Amino acid sequence: MALVPMGPMLRHARANGYGIAAYNMIDYNSAASIVAGASELNAPIIVQVSVKTVKYWGAKPVGSWVRMLAEDATVPVALHLDHCTDLEVIKRCIDAGWTSVMFDGSSLPFEENLAKSGEAYRIATSAGVGLEAEIGAIGGVEDDKVVNDDESRLADFDECIAFCKEMPDLAVFAPAIGTAHGFYKGEAKIAYDLLDRITQSIDIPIALHGGTGLSTDQFHRCIASGCAKVNISTGHKRLFIDGFCDLREEKPKLGEPLPFIIAQRDAMKADVMAMIRTFGSDGRAEEAADAA
Repeated sequence: MALVPMGPMLRHARANGYGIAAYNMIDYNSAASIVAGASELNAPIIVQVSVKTVKYWGAKPVGSWVRMLAEDATVPVALHLDHCTDLEVIKRCIDAGWTSVMFDGSSLPFEENLAKSGEAYRIATSAGVGLEAEIGAIGGVEDDKVVNDDESRLADFDECIAFCKEMPDLAVFAPAIGTAHGFYKGEAKIAYDLLDRITQSIDIPIALHGGTGLSTDQFHRCIASGCAKVNISTGHKRLFIDGFCDLREEKPKLGEPLPFIIAQRDAMKADVMAMIRTFGSDGRAEEAADAA
């Protein structure tokens, strides 16, 4: 199956009360684990990529890896650029055939965020590519962006409505609702009331950032309120490392690289499958593909 656009899948997910996992890949093996986990459960999936990863591997190689995996899969796969502040990187990914991109202007004053997100929106939509945009400051560490606890802030409801009114065809909207990137130090304090107000006022699917470490109940509550895209990055990266290191500890004399690569892939794939079941997207591939 060819790579698919993200927006229509997410609208179907929001309308039908399930979430689509969006996993941050690291390399080909990582991307393969994401698509393999989704394929085994017949689920739609989003492979997303940090700017740092794009700059290391290149937009074209990453695009070719995920496109090849998608073509060999029987489930819909979208390829998404995560948390980008650079329009030139966005253009490179679009030119390389990516199906969605994110412009993150959340650190900017509202009017400047609106203006620059609007520019990214025009670039993406004119190319037939979906855009994700963000309001508020989601705490934690994502790529090279660090937002301390005292700098994090919830999205402003009125700004959310004005923002989405200017960009009605956003593929997905990411308001800060109290989640954070990285590992949580305590329980996430999610502003469900704010989330509900937003989703009752706009029909654009919502992205839930900072998924690593949330409880099943928190996932279910957010998905029920309109969070159709659920991001997992930190946990996947940790398994990328642990899958390798655990086998090294178990078999310290093993010198053949392939078993380590397989152990990595198996650890990451198992987590992808667990999250897909939690988000309720297992068995939804055909519906999501039809929507796309």
